[in-house]
Amino acid sequence: MSETRAITAAETALPPGYRKKPWGACRPNALQSALIALARHTFLHHGRARHRLTNLITRLGRPLDVEFRNCRYRIEGRNNLMEYGLLLHPTYNAQEIDFLLQGCRKDGIAVDIGANIGLYSLPLAAAVGSRGRVISIDANAGVLARLVFNAESSGLSQIMPVHRAVGDHDGKVDLSICRDDLSIVSVAESATGAVPMQPLADILAAQGVKHVDVLKIDIEGFEDAALAPFLESAPEQMLPRRIVLERGGPDGGDYPGCAAAFKRRGYKLAGRTRSNSLYRRA
Repeated sequence: MSETRAITAAETALPPGYRKKPWGACRPNALQSALIALARHTFLHHGRARHRLTNLITRLGRPLDVEFRNCRYRIEGRNNLMEYGLLLHPTYNAQEIDFLLQGCRKDGIAVDIGANIGLYSLPLAAAVGSRGRVISIDANAGVLARLVFNAESSGLSQIMPVHRAVGDHDGKVDLSICRDDLSIVSVAESATGAVPMQPLADILAAQGVKHVDVLKIDIEGFEDAALAPFLESAPEQMLPRRIVLERGGPDGGDYPGCAAAFKRRGYKLAGRTRSNSLYRRA
């Protein structure tokens, strides 16, 4: 991955004063609301225009409290592509989210690896209902704390936050950031790493998970180490019926270890979006 650097302490911590004001106290003002509406109904929620308009909106005041798919999010506006989508694009990653929602039972279990501030976790939590759970895993403690705030603000108690990196063995990792974008954080194993790493099976066992309905994974190139061993060895009831996986393999396809595991465990490709592959198990 190009243009990487070590992530700073401030980027792995909850922003100062984040919880001081309840959600709703930072709603966009009239000018910000007008700019958001303009972006949502024009091409301005795409590409470079999205970045520039988000910067303009957040310079007028931040943080911002916004709703996305009937869930509540607090947007910091500090160069996070996921925030740009939540703020400006009402159908952001809609195909992927809808695909997972269609596989969720009311009392089901969803797993979100690389959860960030909750783009997937919050709508999934609303879908599984009060008896279901969402296991939200992220190696960045700062974004995970923000996810918890967003979930609490949305009245969603079903989310179980887990501060871990996911790999094929126990270990430790350090975090790096790409293109200064807090939604693009990768891990590198290190004996002195600041973040613990565990296999997915162990993380789920510690949460008392007995079955998995759906799973989403986006962890910047570590997918084979995190997901493939789990799929190869998991009992039938632990195999998710639907999986959304970031594309990152050769020629823009799937990571080779995951692709091989999908084939062996009976998964079929249901479709591809610009960034992700969608798999279904019969």
